[in-house]
Amino acid sequence: MRKWYVRSGLEVIIVIVAILALMTPVQASDVKFSGQVNQMLMFADNGFNTEFFVADNDNSGTRFRFTGNEKFHAVTAGYRIEFGAQRNASGTLDIGGNDDGIFQFNDRWLEAYFQMGWGKVSIGKGDGAANGTSELDLSGTAVIIYAGVNDTAGSFTWTFKDGSKLLRPDLVDPTGPSTATDVRDTRSSFDGLSRNVRFRYDTPKFAGFDFATSITNGKAWEIAGRYASALGDHKLAAAVGYVDTNDRDSAGQTEYRQLGSSVSWLTPLGLNVTASYGYRKYFGQLKQVRLAVGGTSDSQNYYLKVGWKGGIHAASVEAGRTDDLYLKGDKSTNIGAAYVIVPWGGVEFYGAIRSYKLDQIGPDPENISQIMAGTRIKF
Repeated sequence: MRKWYVRSGLEVIIVIVAILALMTPVQASDVKFSGQVNQMLMFADNGFNTEFFVADNDNSGTRFRFTGNEKFHAVTAGYRIEFGAQRNASGTLDIGGNDDGIFQFNDRWLEAYFQMGWGKVSIGKGDGAANGTSELDLSGTAVIIYAGVNDTAGSFTWTFKDGSKLLRPDLVDPTGPSTATDVRDTRSSFDGLSRNVRFRYDTPKFAGFDFATSITNGKAWEIAGRYASALGDHKLAAAVGYVDTNDRDSAGQTEYRQLGSSVSWLTPLGLNVTASYGYRKYFGQLKQVRLAVGGTSDSQNYYLKVGWKGGIHAASVEAGRTDDLYLKGDKSTNIGAAYVIVPWGGVEFYGAIRSYKLDQIGPDPENISQIMAGTRIKF
């Protein structure tokens, strides 16, 4: 009897060991630490006053991350933990600031994912499915100018020649006092919901195409399609994304449905063209507030960039416009130019100029201009 127990016990142990062996990763865990520092100098003029800043470039801010993955036969399990660490972020500045700003430490990514033959499933904070669909850019100058113009000037307030600010009704509380209007109030690339705590699914690539969908808190959801391919010596990238914010904001200030798209084409000669278009339609409480204060139920954005990229050099010029983002009749535009050099791997130097203009019903504020130069070092 004892021999039978011993034999049975050995058989159970063998089975357990075999199962554990099958569950053992087929390759060692791949863990990486990486990040970047992106600092710049900026001179800005709002038509009444000027200011000099040393700032963190919000186009692609200072950050660090931990990534890792392990392969279990046909399944790759991985994670990404990323934090932004910025002081004086360029997208938060306004002329008149004269100190070192505040330190911002934020969680950019906190996700786990599983990738299999039928696609990739991600859970936690990270890109929503439509994030980036309005901002594809093969020009090599996106580190300093791209469709997201608010990252370098979003908090600059529109100012009149006498120094007074452009005051408008507050969309959160239209019955309260008017508030100063900044560039971000009048410009948007109508991209996806950025990084959020979501559940996301990505399909495998099919002939350069892939699709994704995600849902986040408040039942907000996104869907997107992307294409990326090298056609001979040409490179082409295109994307389109759709967003429905649903009940995400209980205060009713982000109720909209949105379409965003972009395409970027890089030729063998280095010439490149990038275009972006976005459309947003408001609904619910936000629509009612906008109509009550003189806004419209929808807004549009257009962006165009033409450039050249060759070797370690890249240069481009841009123009963009957002219509009716805050009030009816708004036409908020910008033009700009940039140069980027990458003298060795992981190190970039850049310079750019930009000018912003707001045409509105009533007196127009002064134009805003800026000159920027800086460096991004990746590690």
